[in-house]
Amino acid sequence: MRNKSIYLLLACVCGTVAAVLASEWLKAQGNQNTTSMVEIFVTTASIDVGEKITAEKIALERWPEDKVPEGASNRLAEVEGKYAKQRLFDGEPIMPVKLMDENWSSVPNGWKAVDMDASDLGISSSLQPGDRVDVVGFFEKGEFIPRSGSQTVFMGIRVFSIDGDTSRRTDEERGKTARFIQLLIPEKDKDAWSYAKELADIELHRASDQDHILEDGSNEAAAKFIAMIEDHRKAEEAEEERLRLEEEEAARAELEAENVADPEVVEAAAVEGFTMFKLVEGRMLEYWIVSGKLPVLIGEVGAPDAEPQKPLTGSLPVQIQQEDDYQRLNGEDSPFFQPPSNE
Repeated sequence: MRNKSIYLLLACVCGTVAAVLASEWLKAQGNQNTTSMVEIFVTTASIDVGEKITAEKIALERWPEDKVPEGASNRLAEVEGKYAKQRLFDGEPIMPVKLMDENWSSVPNGWKAVDMDASDLGISSSLQPGDRVDVVGFFEKGEFIPRSGSQTVFMGIRVFSIDGDTSRRTDEERGKTARFIQLLIPEKDKDAWSYAKELADIELHRASDQDHILEDGSNEAAAKFIAMIEDHRKAEEAEEERLRLEEEEAARAELEAENVADPEVVEAAAVEGFTMFKLVEGRMLEYWIVSGKLPVLIGEVGAPDAEPQKPLTGSLPVQIQQEDDYQRLNGEDSPFFQPPSNE
């Protein structure tokens, strides 16, 4: 009797557990049946970069609403006639962000295809047209570059062609080392490319599928690179101007120091005139001649106790004697002295 009671108790427990499990399963089935479904466009075959999206390559497919990728489209106008920015796989939901209006198998307006030697690029064998890369240059400090080191010149630009072919390579072709690669850069950034190609050793690094184009159409990294060069140029010009002014100031101070040695001379303003030289007893005297004024002695070469002075010519400021000191110009000291005739 006691064993019979135990069996009845176990049966009740098992029944209760089974009922609970069945109830939970029915609830789950009910929730699945109530999940809303939406239609989105998916690819019906793999689509390469630059390939046109046509009605034959897409189809509407029902997906659970909570499983639909963000940005997936169910509007035919958003996908048909567009071109793939990147490779799309069979059955992949189509998102307009992965499409483009123009076929980049030809160079689009506002862009430029530039060549580079790919023989030394280890990454070249794995690249495909349409892939994005960063262009990194290794620069040495110089006229245009303020410091040595690496600098990113372009971010996220596309590979346009490999050995002249804009189509994606097959698995067998991908193992081959490319001879040259063409990259697509904004037309506005051609100077950045010229500087990089001329001054740097260039490497390509794989990049994410993120666009780095600014509102003015230039590449973000290229704009920063050109700004760095321009700032360096302005700094170099400012330094050259500072040195020039220092040299001029030093020359002016040296000239003033030479002419202050004689207490009888003072600095005069620049006046229009000319110099005249007179040889007197082995000494060369230099006079400053101004129309309407007496000649002024401004220099002397060969004086017994004086060092030769630098001649001052033209209309620059000169050192002249005080206007009330004319006794040195009287008699034979005057440049206009004429000896008396013996007749």
